[in-house]
Amino acid sequence: MMSGKDTEILIKRLQTAGIDEGDARFEVRDLLEAASSEEELESFMRRRESGEPCSYITGFRYFYKDRFHVIPGVLIPRNDTETAVETALAYAGQCDFPVGELSLIPHMESQGNEVSVIDLCCGSGCIGISVANELLRRGINISRLVLADISPEALRCASQNVSDVLIRPDIAEVVRLDVLDDRAQIGGLFDMVLTNPPYINDEDMENLPGDVSGYEPSLALRGGKDGLMFYPAIANLSKRILRDGGALIAEHGYDQRKDIETVFAASGFGDIVCVKDPGGNDRVSFGRYYAG
Repeated sequence: MMSGKDTEILIKRLQTAGIDEGDARFEVRDLLEAASSEEELESFMRRRESGEPCSYITGFRYFYKDRFHVIPGVLIPRNDTETAVETALAYAGQCDFPVGELSLIPHMESQGNEVSVIDLCCGSGCIGISVANELLRRGINISRLVLADISPEALRCASQNVSDVLIRPDIAEVVRLDVLDDRAQIGGLFDMVLTNPPYINDEDMENLPGDVSGYEPSLALRGGKDGLMFYPAIANLSKRILRDGGALIAEHGYDQRKDIETVFAASGFGDIVCVKDPGGNDRVSFGRYYAG
């Protein structure tokens, strides 16, 4: 059993490696949880000190209320992305504290106490699975959950999280989908489209921290010259697969709010609301689509 003093020494080591104290404390907790021996812990510490992300070392990341598998080649879930989960819950009328912009999210029109959800560019599946799990915990029936991505690593990781994290694995489908292909097809209609697509522009891609640029997949980060390459395609696909009055909920960069609002409005979405993340940055945009 490691003493509090020993734990503080590990935290100081990560701080010396350039990790701020708050993150270092969470990472030491996860490294201790994952290590099966002192020797393995020391190996983990050296890997982290060299810049390898903690979640790739441990193989997991806590997100919202669950622990998700994470593998190299798949984007590591961020705390800011939990804003997308809260936005979806607000739309379903299941947000406990709808403060700020969340209070402006309209409620979903009833579909007989059943909700269908698709998570585009799903990565680990953390957004879609978190929304489904929370609704299931609250007695809302999920009729269908689709997790879609183009990356083989993401599809493999999402499938593992369906098996090990999703409360009802039987409701889920994990499918390969290229959202930039205007011929992309998904059968059926959904109440919610959730997405956290790549949105970092080409200039910012050249200035990412080393533990991101050196390890996390460019495929999940690079959003083209202006960072907006995926949003028009996702909006157009969403129009084809949403029920009348269904919602598109999309994460984006802190400085992309106006551009996303323009994309949503040009694609026929209304009731547009931008929700800030816990740091006060514009992070998730909501829009509802009415055909005709």
